[in-house]
Amino acid sequence: MEVRGRQLHFGVHMQGQRTNWADYLSAVRAVEALGYGSIWTFDHLLPFSGDVDGPCFETLTTLGALAVATSKVRLGALVNGVIYRHPAILAKAAAQVDRMSEGRFEFSLGAGWASKEFRTYGLEFPSLAERYERLDEAMLLVKLLWGQHRSTFHGRYYHLDDAPCEPKPVQWPHPPITVGGTGLGSLRVAARHADRLNVIASPEKCSELITALEAMRQEAGLNCDDIEFSVHTTLALTRRKEDAEGYASRIAASHGVGLAELRDTWLIGGPPAVTAQLQRYLDVGISHFIFALGYPFDLTPLRLFQEKVLPSLS
Repeated sequence: MEVRGRQLHFGVHMQGQRTNWADYLSAVRAVEALGYGSIWTFDHLLPFSGDVDGPCFETLTTLGALAVATSKVRLGALVNGVIYRHPAILAKAAAQVDRMSEGRFEFSLGAGWASKEFRTYGLEFPSLAERYERLDEAMLLVKLLWGQHRSTFHGRYYHLDDAPCEPKPVQWPHPPITVGGTGLGSLRVAARHADRLNVIASPEKCSELITALEAMRQEAGLNCDDIEFSVHTTLALTRRKEDAEGYASRIAASHGVGLAELRDTWLIGGPPAVTAQLQRYLDVGISHFIFALGYPFDLTPLRLFQEKVLPSLS
């Protein structure tokens, strides 16, 4: 099945928190064996929910390890935050992961939001307006490093002086670029630089965001068909519809929030209900889905999705 001329894609966001490496790697390999198209970690210094003393995997080392621990699935972070590290460092790491994975890397970037992490580690947390400016400038710098033998760049926030970036990524002209976020600044950066926009949003909100982003691309003289739209959601799918609410509530509680705050952006119910909810996203132009999965990495909904939901979409 195609949406906006693109094949449907289903990936899994494997949350590297409150777990250990052995269990995480076992779950990653199981998800790859199920045939999902991509696996994504996150970019955080502390667990984004729950006990801050719990384990939280560092992003770039995790991606490098996954590159050599997997063989087919595409890999990325949902999404890298622009203010965690200099974009030249990120460009170098991304190119290396693309080499290690033999061209399976998905590059991503967003403005960042977890202010607690920056306070905890004594790191600068600029205003949202500055983070958007940095995001746009970082995109220019990263693509420059990937596309030229040596790069010189003097922006407001970042500078390069005859800088190489070797090895270059396998994928040419660069790995697919995802921008994450629903704010106007994120949309503007995505319109200029991205191959994909990823959001957490209801179908109705997605429709508004797609319309806004397409208007920005048209204004810039860019083809709207060249950008893909992606949703990050949670799959609370159970065989019996009466079990789904409890399952979803337990996931929400594990993150310290109520289900009511999340319901509009999650897929909840038995197979018929989840199929209908998924169709609402397809109808507004979403072709790329990433299902959140945290410890203890219950794969039952992912298996059930393949068994009962996917066949109804073909």
